[in-house]
Amino acid sequence: MWDGTGGRYDQSALRELVEAERGRADRAAGVALRHEILMEAAVETMRPFHRRMAELHRATEGRHRAAADLHAGYVAAVKDWAAGRADVPPAFLAAVAENAGVRSLAVTLFSSPGTAAVVVSDPVAARANDLECVFGEGPSREMPGVCAEWELSNRWPRFGPAAKELGVRAVVSARLGLREAPLGTLTAYRPEPEPDAEIARSTELVADALTATALHPETRLDAEDGLPVHPLFGDLDLEVVVHQATGMVMATQECTASDALVLIHARAYALDESVIEVARTIVNRTSTLS
Repeated sequence: MWDGTGGRYDQSALRELVEAERGRADRAAGVALRHEILMEAAVETMRPFHRRMAELHRATEGRHRAAADLHAGYVAAVKDWAAGRADVPPAFLAAVAENAGVRSLAVTLFSSPGTAAVVVSDPVAARANDLECVFGEGPSREMPGVCAEWELSNRWPRFGPAAKELGVRAVVSARLGLREAPLGTLTAYRPEPEPDAEIARSTELVADALTATALHPETRLDAEDGLPVHPLFGDLDLEVVVHQATGMVMATQECTASDALVLIHARAYALDESVIEVARTIVNRTSTLS
């Protein structure tokens, strides 16, 4: 779904999004500054009100600046690719991960119990997320939070040791969507044993930015596939073959979709291959799970 000029994502529209987010950030900063000034001159009883308003609008400013920065980083990556500085079109989440200073990121969107759509930034995130599917446990499937190396195996007895073999020694996860209506998680898989506060904050800012842009209910949907018109979802096209393989396994194994997907992930884990590679062999009938 990429045509070399921005495809359905329309790079000019993304640049407009960047400018719009920066404008919203500037307006929020202006309101925050006004309350900060008023707080200094206000009577004692009014200072808590101005402080709360200033903090609220500073937080709003941060979310909009984060959204602007991550989309601007992707636009820059596309520009470099078009100029011949990269071999393949950049993946949106890979550009976001580089911009945020968090190499291995995974977006997990839950559509129904036992099923999920996943976008990853690199092979480490892909393999770690595969482990979560195989073992049915891990940071993407639980409440957001931070987990250091010493907690991994205690919290997830199967995922933890297997993740350490990949070089994952700590994880940070943040909610995607609103607290009252969660859509999934953004997970950072870290090689450092302690996920510092800056990484946790960066992950939360990226999650807020994706919630406000790619996952916003007003984002236009594509007429053909029904996905939001946003570059994050372009990487989901790679998962089509996984869905096809899932259907074939359901038919041959007489099992549910979630069970079929676990079988595919387990085969990928056992062969030390990617899920997409295993799915392609199933669709091409060069291998089966029997």
